[in-house]
Amino acid sequence: MSNYRLDVTGNLGLMDYSNIYDYMGVVDMKDNFVLRLSDMNEQNFNMIYTMLKENNFDICYENTAPGQWEIKANKK
Repeated sequence: MSNYRLDVTGNLGLMDYSNIYDYMGVVDMKDNFVLRLSDMNEQNFNMIYTMLKENNFDICYENTAPGQWEIKANKK
C-alpha cells in the first residue's frame, strides 16, 4: 500500500483537471490518496469529487475553512 498526496491551490482550468486525472491513475487499489485544496471555489471541489467517485475511490472529506478542503480517498 502506497501513500500519495497532492496539494492544489486556486481555481482550476482544463489542463489542471487533466493533470489531476493523470495523477489519480497512478493510485492503485488500497493506496491512500490525500488531496489538499486551497483557495478553491465549491464548483472546482465538486468537479474533483465527481472525478474521484467516477474512478472508484472511496472518499472522506472535510471543509477545513472557507475555500479549503482535505479529501482522503482510497481506490476500491
